[in-house]
Amino acid sequence: MTAISEASSCFVLIIQGAQPWAGVVEGIEGVREALVQVLWTDPEQALVQDVAAALASLDEPEAWASHGLGDGRPYWHWWHGYDDGSITVQRLTERPSGMTEMHLRSAVDDAAQTLTDLAADLRKLAGTQGRQYVFARSDPGQTS
Repeated sequence: MTAISEASSCFVLIIQGAQPWAGVVEGIEGVREALVQVLWTDPEQALVQDVAAALASLDEPEAWASHGLGDGRPYWHWWHGYDDGSITVQRLTERPSGMTEMHLRSAVDDAAQTLTDLAADLRKLAGTQGRQYVFARSDPGQTS
């Protein structure tokens, strides 16, 4: 793991797709562990190849910089889209005073449940099947 202090910060991680998940994790290694745990849930299905390649870029501040400089410190924001969904990682600029990790996890869990319910409603409205990702591009050449 890198020696840059921001690499050990808390990050908000949001995974959208067939296995939606959101939470607060600690450090780049926590991001990597959560992604592998959530995205590699089926022992017969290997981790999506392009996501596996993206995981390797998590330690590289340059991979994060392409998504904006934010507060000017490394590891501000990271995003990766793949066929079945997308991953968003946002570094928390600072832990609010008096706020424990449990408080943060609780707040993110509430938001994640709301987003999960909304995704289910959108799937119903779109008439898609349960595991299909509603917002995935259907045509690889599609740009919007």
